Amino acid sequence: MLRRLWLLIFYVPLCTWILIASAWAQAEARLTWLDNRFRVDPEIEQITFVVTREQPSQSVVLVAPDGRKYYADRHANTMSWYTDKGMDIISITHPMAGPWQALGKVSINNGIRFISNIQLQAEPLPAQLYQTEVLKFSAQLTQNKQPLLLRDFLDRVQLKVVFYPLTSILSNELNELNESNEPAPIEVGQFADDGQEYDEVAGDGIFTVALNVNVEPGKYRVEIASTNGVFKRAVEQTVLVYPAPITTSFVQSHQPLTSHSVNIEAKADQTISGSLAAYLVVKQPQQKPRIIQRSSHHQQSHLVLTWPNDAQIGKAWWRGWAYVTDSLTQRELVFRLSQQNYTQVAAVAVDFSASLAQQQAKQQLIIQNEQQQRLLWVVITNIVIVISVLVVLLMWRRKRAVQSDLIVPK
Repeated sequence: MLRRLWLLIFYVPLCTWILIASAWAQAEARLTWLDNRFRVDPEIEQITFVVTREQPSQSVVLVAPDGRKYYADRHANTMSWYTDKGMDIISITHPMAGPWQALGKVSINNGIRFISNIQLQAEPLPAQLYQTEVLKFSAQLTQNKQPLLLRDFLDRVQLKVVFYPLTSILSNELNELNESNEPAPIEVGQFADDGQEYDEVAGDGIFTVALNVNVEPGKYRVEIASTNGVFKRAVEQTVLVYPAPITTSFVQSHQPLTSHSVNIEAKADQTISGSLAAYLVVKQPQQKPRIIQRSSHHQQSHLVLTWPNDAQIGKAWWRGWAYVTDSLTQRELVFRLSQQNYTQVAAVAVDFSASLAQQQAKQQLIIQNEQQQRLLWVVITNIVIVISVLVVLLMWRRKRAVQSDLIVPK
């Protein structure tokens, strides 16, 4: 009795699974291999065909129910067509209902696979971003509201984030841009599903990007879309980018006993006091990179990170990250401190003896000038005295001559 019960427990589900798999395979075979024809139902709003081709071969020709033919380089505006080695990915918005056909060397192994009602879902960005801010941003493709996990499709998806400027700069009066002076869109990042950097798990269908908001302050329309035409869906959002709430300055030392320093100041009216922290990687000549990290104390809004000037001559650099909390939204902000290069040169040796000799020479020259001026004044004074005496004598002689002429002889 117990043996029969175990047979019922294991055998019945196994048979059921085999029947379902067989039915699915037959249905897929009818859809995929019956003259490469497939039917699109009227309720489908968007469909994607993943066509695997034999090698070598050209892209397939897609025939619509009304007989129209579409090609990789000639197709309707409602289509996006991506061609890769041995594969065509064709997405159609509002496809015509009825039988479609793919003409070409379609692989008998994989054939044609269908993905209907693809949706691009993305986390909403904060409405207020900051210049040079870096934040983790994720998006996911779904099929009929379920995660899309078809690797042949996902491996060829390229998603990008583009900022379209809507205003010039943030001010009390935002001047809307018209079409004549509209600036070019700015690509700020590309998503990846490779398990690297900010992406948590490779191949899980969740695409992640380290969004680097390296744009001028202003109002932007943010668009997430495919860069290679795998599908036409896009997600849009409007955000405001404000100036960064931190300022960074670097003071390079030119003396061995004085350290290099990076000063980071957080704006007290935009950030929470005591929330500032920083992480630096410093590379000096003939040394391995070193890590310097500090955090501010309670009620502090600034940091000073220092490292010694080791007197080694050559090229050096530093880069890092700064972390602070937004006081308005309580959001944790991350800012990338771009790499800054500098050159360490030999310390300037001050020759005090030469400086003293130069100073003494200047003083001697001043004394000589003063002596020459005094001598000049003595000469001038003597000349004035001599001239004055001569003038007095001349006047006296003239006066006597006049008096002698006035005497009458007896």
